[in-house]
Amino acid sequence: MKIIPDDVKITPWLEQYKKFKSDYPDAILLFRMGDFYEMFFDDARKAASILDIALTARDSEKKIPMAGIPHHALNLYLGRLIKAGCRAAICEQIGDVQASKIVDRKIVRVVTPGTYVPEENSDNSGHLAAVLPLKNLKNQISIALLSVDTGRLEAGTVSFREANSLLSAFYPGEVLYPSNFDVKKLPDFLNNFELRETQSELFKTQIAAGRLKNALNTKKLEGFGINENDSCVGAAWAALDYLSATQFSSLNNVLKISPLNSLDKMSLDYSTQKNLEIIPEVSGDSVSLFTSIDRCRTPMGRRTLRNWLLRPLIEVKAIQKRQNAIKILFEERSKTSELADLLAGTRDIERALSRLALGTGNPSDLGAIRDTLRIIPNIKSLIFSGSIGEILKSLPDLNDLNEFLEKSLQDSLPKNLGNGDLIRTGFNAELDSWREISTKGELWLEEYLERERKASATPKLKAGYTRAFGYYLEIGKNGLTVTPENFKQRQTLVNTTRYTTPELQEFQEKMENSESKISELEKILYQEIINRIIQDSNHIQLTGKLLGILDCVCSGAFIARERNYACPEIDNSDVIEIKGGRHPVIESELKDSVFVPNDVTLEKNSRVIILTGPNMAGKSTWLRMTALIAIMAQAGLWVPAEHAKIGIVDRVFTRIGARDDLVRGNSTFMIEMLETANILNNVTDKSLIILDEVGRGTATWDGMSIAWSVLEYLQANSKARVLFATHYHELTCLEEKLDGVKNYSMAVSESQEGILFLHQVVKGSADRSYGIEVARLAGLPNIVLKRAFELLETFEKNGFEKIPLSEPLPQIALKRQISMFSPEADGIIEEISNLDIDNLTPMQAMKILHKFKLKSQHVLQ
Repeated sequence: MKIIPDDVKITPWLEQYKKFKSDYPDAILLFRMGDFYEMFFDDARKAASILDIALTARDSEKKIPMAGIPHHALNLYLGRLIKAGCRAAICEQIGDVQASKIVDRKIVRVVTPGTYVPEENSDNSGHLAAVLPLKNLKNQISIALLSVDTGRLEAGTVSFREANSLLSAFYPGEVLYPSNFDVKKLPDFLNNFELRETQSELFKTQIAAGRLKNALNTKKLEGFGINENDSCVGAAWAALDYLSATQFSSLNNVLKISPLNSLDKMSLDYSTQKNLEIIPEVSGDSVSLFTSIDRCRTPMGRRTLRNWLLRPLIEVKAIQKRQNAIKILFEERSKTSELADLLAGTRDIERALSRLALGTGNPSDLGAIRDTLRIIPNIKSLIFSGSIGEILKSLPDLNDLNEFLEKSLQDSLPKNLGNGDLIRTGFNAELDSWREISTKGELWLEEYLERERKASATPKLKAGYTRAFGYYLEIGKNGLTVTPENFKQRQTLVNTTRYTTPELQEFQEKMENSESKISELEKILYQEIINRIIQDSNHIQLTGKLLGILDCVCSGAFIARERNYACPEIDNSDVIEIKGGRHPVIESELKDSVFVPNDVTLEKNSRVIILTGPNMAGKSTWLRMTALIAIMAQAGLWVPAEHAKIGIVDRVFTRIGARDDLVRGNSTFMIEMLETANILNNVTDKSLIILDEVGRGTATWDGMSIAWSVLEYLQANSKARVLFATHYHELTCLEEKLDGVKNYSMAVSESQEGILFLHQVVKGSADRSYGIEVARLAGLPNIVLKRAFELLETFEKNGFEKIPLSEPLPQIALKRQISMFSPEADGIIEEISNLDIDNLTPMQAMKILHKFKLKSQHVLQ
């Protein structure tokens, strides 16, 4: 596809545009022209639609479609482009714009979904991953996760299943893969992410190891716990190189690499995260576990909470350390509120540091770090015992940097460099002198004007300034009888004449020089301040991490107190015991209703529970509640229950709901079987498995057979804890056939008025599904409900072997039978019941009968 159509005349600026666009053909090119970034041709059409801006044309023939955005609003529009999945190449004007006919330009950065770190807080921005499937090791893949917004880099070689879990938790904007791999042959789980091909050379281990060591300023990667011969080194370098290449900057915010070890975390694959609605990005809903328990006051805290929920711990002591931190804050209520209020005054220093290090920051990022460092001494002065006290003591001493920023920065900072004073008076003597010239210029001009008025005896002499002519003295047409020798005529207008003088020219030169000098010096000093901040990058990153932990445990303490959560008991047993458990998300959403608590017991004699009962009675809620409580407990949080004991769970698997993937040729039932196969092939003795209606996507006997077989397999081949909800009541006989299998059901109260779902889990199996009653609640027409009851009775008497109507009626007869229950028929019956027969005359009775006959014929048609 051509960049510029053949019928468009190529001008010098279009030649520039063509070159830059050819370098970045898959990015929207934002071409700086004056105060706007302009987009042309297909880029303009695409951007106009995404950004909801006007599509115009550069030329009168409208051969050059154009759309533009103000340069000062770049970040606002960039965010929208990135959210739409676009890449954007930023082309800036460089050099002296007014000095040349053809403005020099260059690409200064390429913004992508994986590298974009916006000014405003966003929980899932700036996440980049790289993967390298291993040809010599089946189902093994090297993976690197780069958090651009915090500078954290992790890498390791793991199984496909572990990689799926890690990537789902990380939620990258882009996943890089080597160009020598066929994208169609990559592991299926990668299809959940935005894939981007990059140079295969970058993934070569030996080359990558050397470059990675240079980037991290180290001689050995082993010091970080990374084997230099591990192919994950190639994935790590590919991610770093991509970041550097797109941002056109050094990688000052990435200071180390950490081993990516999934064995010390609970595994939650993509399906589990989606089915349990842990975070809104994966669930697709604004309501999630994260949003329902988030009381964090800082972006660092929200990132910490998100990470804890997506990567829960499996080491008992580490979990208990988090629990104890929450306990301390739970008990120290007043001091916890003080700590939370102080944290609320801090700003996102991790993100500010990354933006400054990548060259995309602005003065507000300096302010974020300065304002946060002001508060740190007050936070450190709080006295807490235990782990909270240890965290406070671990906060780095950044007093020197704090003092430097206080001396160098104005209290109120401009949003962008050049839009106001940035450097505090007294920090730089040269800058102060130029500012003095600038600020005293107006006073000098007034004094000079007064002197010239007296010297020329012209009281109406005025001073003025234009961009084209500079400073001038102005007098009316007949104002001067004798022109002073130092006056040089500059411009003659209709009624006035403008002059300049040597003194005025010298003043103008000083004023112009002062503006450019002030701007130049502020840019130099701005960069010096950034460099000084980067010197303390390690300490700033650690401070941000510790503030995030403090904020997260504060949030956990507030939620525990507000909602009466309990601290769960954690051990290495195979027991899950929950007393009075509640679903954390549903409970938080209930306004006027009270959530009905339930118990759960999974242990040796009841490690597989078959749950039966009607829809809408709460089966799925009970299943999800159990999984979410286990995840919260191992994240180190307190849980919505009277009491909970959680034996460590290494993996949570779920098979819930119905969905298809027609793009890749997968039906609803195929998706169900793929997810079930994943569970059976990866189950461990420490797994918690949630299965809801396995086998319902196919024929009854096929589905029941699959469900039965799955239950037998899980009971015989693992010690996993299993919650299995089903409408196949036939499966409840497995309680007598298999050890450790127990039947539970949803309690239902029946009366003459109908059924009432009690939302309570009780021992024993349900004998009915009450599906038709649920259909009634949903508002199905009475005609359908009555016919369904009739068919149900026939099925229950005769089974599935016989056709419900052993002697099919003629169609008209069947229609008459069904029509008896139609709304029209119900109306006729109601009219008959309301007749006052004793007072009807024979003629009236005949008319009514005739009317009913006509209505009945209409019903039967």
